[in-house]
Amino acid sequence: MSPQTPRSTRPGSDSYESHFDFAALFEFSTVINSSIEPQFIYSHILLTIMGKILATRGMVLLLNPASRKEYSVEMAKGFPGDLKGKGITIARMPRSLMYVNELRPSRTSWAGQMSSWGVKILLPMFIAEQPIGVLGFGERAAGKKLQAREKTYLRSLANISATAIEKSRTIGELQHVNRKLDRKIQELNTLFDLGKEFGALLDPEKIVRLLVFSLLGQVGVNRYLVCLRDGPDMRVAASRIDGNLPQSELLSSLVKLKAPTHVSDLIVRQGFDPRPVLAEMGLSIVVPMQLQGEIKGLILLGDKLSRDPFGQGDLEFLSLLGNVAIISLENARLFKDALEKQRMEDELMIAREIQKGLLPSVLPVIPGLDIAATNISSKQVGGDYYDVIAAPGGKYIIAIGDVSGKGTPAALLMANLQATIRALVPLNLPLSELTERVNDLMCQNTGGNKFVTFFWALLDPQKMILTYVNAGHNYPYLLHADGTMARLDKGGMILGVMKTLVPYEQETVALRQGDLLVLFTDGVSEAMSKEVEEFGEERLEALVRRHEGMSAHAVTVAIHHAVQEFTKGAAQSDDITMMVVKSC
Repeated sequence: MSPQTPRSTRPGSDSYESHFDFAALFEFSTVINSSIEPQFIYSHILLTIMGKILATRGMVLLLNPASRKEYSVEMAKGFPGDLKGKGITIARMPRSLMYVNELRPSRTSWAGQMSSWGVKILLPMFIAEQPIGVLGFGERAAGKKLQAREKTYLRSLANISATAIEKSRTIGELQHVNRKLDRKIQELNTLFDLGKEFGALLDPEKIVRLLVFSLLGQVGVNRYLVCLRDGPDMRVAASRIDGNLPQSELLSSLVKLKAPTHVSDLIVRQGFDPRPVLAEMGLSIVVPMQLQGEIKGLILLGDKLSRDPFGQGDLEFLSLLGNVAIISLENARLFKDALEKQRMEDELMIAREIQKGLLPSVLPVIPGLDIAATNISSKQVGGDYYDVIAAPGGKYIIAIGDVSGKGTPAALLMANLQATIRALVPLNLPLSELTERVNDLMCQNTGGNKFVTFFWALLDPQKMILTYVNAGHNYPYLLHADGTMARLDKGGMILGVMKTLVPYEQETVALRQGDLLVLFTDGVSEAMSKEVEEFGEERLEALVRRHEGMSAHAVTVAIHHAVQEFTKGAAQSDDITMMVVKSC
């Protein structure tokens, strides 16, 4: 006698139909999650549900994340084609399936608009209690009402659809971000390569020619004008334009620009209006070439050969390219000036004396604190910096910094940093706000081609508290008298790379008697032995612990001696700067 099929799994039984529904849901989920193409997902959702409920019309409306109540039609099947892109405001989306003609107009003002479109059934889509859209359908065949089981099944389809749509949108956003990132990386690589080429040239004519080739090749224009500052005036260094070359009055009207600008967007405050003249020449973009906040040249460009408009990314690239070129031109000018002054060595010696004068020759005597510092340049002039500055209210600023690069450029930027700090300290603003100002001023002055790692702190000798901000500098050691060690790492990004977007963070710590604070630059921790081995922060920490009972000066001497012994036989590769503060 053969076994009989259990009744619960026979065709027609509730269990059998439930199994069929689960299988269909699984197949539906598999299909729409197999693609991230939005149009495919919308189409499959509509066709599947329209087939299930026997409707001939369907649409997908998605919520605009920026508004949280504006929905727009992304796809419509069977409805008039002009509905696509239409919007509708739904302040509060109901969670359950609904019939449009059963909604109360007093509570759902949008129901009338849905009805005018011919929508009869609405199926909301939610993720984690948040609406992402709604599916709308026309009349069912024969006007039949949906049964409870069908509604449950449709809600399952809506949940699966919501997840697939959100996944598609998320991946689409990531792909868009990745494309922008890829473009930025490509631009940075291009700028890096061009920077090396520019940096290898010292002939101004060759630099201008390379700039023109870069504009033609990287941007794709056939009209251009490159102007360079010559004393108080601007002169044309290279051109390909329609008509005559511009007069000095025209160029002088553009020297106050701070950022790349479309000709049509130029602001004319008074006097001469350059827009009609530039438009007649076929020029549409003006890019200032800046150095230390001063415009040293102008790049004026016509439309792209591709006829594509100049986007924000294009303007940023052109600004960076112009700055790279103007820096190279300035470097060429400085090199020529140096040759005319007979020997570079004389200039470096003078610069070294000036730099020595910028660093404090005698540290102030602060009651309750023992302070010592040292600075040893790897070249005649260097880019390391330290300072102790009296602040309002009987407080003191201690600072240490490391400018990128070495030699005269780094020393000049260090001097710029010191002047900025000493000008801002008397303002008596919070340290975090002062750091933002220092960073923004450095970005304006350097054009983003130099940066500084920087740490500073406000010491209150009366209360024995220290408030600090660390701008990407080596984390100082704070060794407490009880043997615990802290690293002072709160702050933000290094100075001079870009304008402040995220506020700097400051932190306050209490100092106790016997505490030892050690500030240093990477010339200490990254000092190289002749075997090309770094001194390392582990050795430095061990030295700090070993000499915690000594005076501040003795600690600096001990660390310097240890570094010298470690690097014996190898050339000093970087500036060595330290500051030690001990509470007495």
